[in-house]
Parts: sequence; structure tokens; C-alpha cells
Amino acid sequence: RSLVGSEMCIRDRTMTTEIKVIDKAFQILNSFSEAQNNLSLKQIAKVTSQNKSTIIRICRSLIKHNFLIKNESTGNYQLGPGTWKMGQIYNANFDIGNEIREILKDICKESGQSAGYWIRSGNEKVCLYRANNTESELTHHLTEGTNFPLVSATGKILLAFGNKNEKEMNEIIKKGFAYTSEERVGSIASVAVPIFNIKNEFEGAINVSGWKQFFNSKTLTHFAKILQNKQNSIKKLLLR
Repeated sequence: RSLVGSEMCIRDRTMTTEIKVIDKAFQILNSFSEAQNNLSLKQIAKVTSQNKSTIIRICRSLIKHNFLIKNESTGNYQLGPGTWKMGQIYNANFDIGNEIREILKDICKESGQSAGYWIRSGNEKVCLYRANNTESELTHHLTEGTNFPLVSATGKILLAFGNKNEKEMNEIIKKGFAYTSEERVGSIASVAVPIFNIKNEFEGAINVSGWKQFFNSKTLTHFAKILQNKQNSIKKLLLR
């Protein structure tokens, strides 16, 4: 019995160690962003709080499986084609993506602001589809796949409807939209509305975002109406 117990303890410790390594690998991958797409060993260590020798070992494995690329001349790391492949496979599950992007482009043109479709992933929100405004120098530019904490207008909606908080849901439904200013980023404001599928099940949120100077009582109502007019168009696409 003691031998069996010892073997089980060893297996449990081994499994725990393996899980910790996997967690550290994902921490390294998640340290990259649109703004930080080329990182040195020192920068990765600072972001992940991992020691450099551990990072080097894990990065070697990630490079082997094409999830990282190392620039031998600078020693810096970049995301590899393996991450792109995973992203393509993920997007393949959303074959309505191009149609939603067209709707977002319409929202972008009508509002003069950037527009996005957001979903919840655990304790974060993910920008699944995006149309960035290119008509003005003062734009709020994001890349599809970017993730943030559950804050700002979209975060409020994803939290309220995702957690089925009746009080907050009713407040948003009564008002018709959620609005925040400078909650995540200074000088940036956002208006968002919830999105439901054809079965009236909550799916996510669409928003317009831009510099707060473009958001006042008049434009706020205008932006909200643009979004509300697109809710049913997206709803018809979500046939789950």
C-alpha cells in the first residue's frame, strides 16, 4: 500500500510540475502584444516574473513547435507561424466573420469611430472582429484577438449579461446601451450594446470607441442608435 501511495504521490508531483511549465509557456506567449511584438529575454522576464534560465528552456520548446521565432542577430523573440495557424483554426469556427466585419465597417463609416465585436473569455474580453477608423488622425486602433480586462462599455455588458446580473442587465436594457469614458485608457470613450443570437441567447457586444472629445450628449445618442440598428443584422447571422 505504501508503495502504491508513493507512486501516486510521484505522479501527482510530476503532473503538477508539468502543469506549471505549461502555465509558464502561456505566460510567455501572452507577454506579446501588438505594441510589444518583439521582446528581449530581459523584457519577457520582467513581464512574466520568471527567471531567465526557465524562459530560455521554454522558449526553445516553443521555437521547436513554431510558436516562437528567435532573431539570432538581436536575440529577441517574436511569435511564430504556429500561433497564426491556431488563430486561423479558431477563426474557422466563425465563418460569419467576414459578414460581421462588413457590418462593423458600416458602423465605422456611419459613426466616424472605430467599431468592434467583443466576446468574453474567462475574466477577460476579446476583440473578435474589428473595423478601425482610418479617416482621422485621432483614432482608436486595435487588432483582432486583442484581450483586456472586463472594463469599459463592452466589459460592463459582458459582465452583466455573462453573469446574469439582473439589476445591471435591466439598467443596460432600459438605457439601450452602456457608455464609459477613460475607464481603461485615458482620453478614450466607448458606447456598446449587447448582441444576442437567433434564440435570444447572449453572445457578446458591439461598440464604437474613439477619443472622448467626439462623445457628447448628441453624438452619444447617435452612436447608440447606429449600434442598435445593427443588432438584428448580427442576430440573424448567429444561428446557434
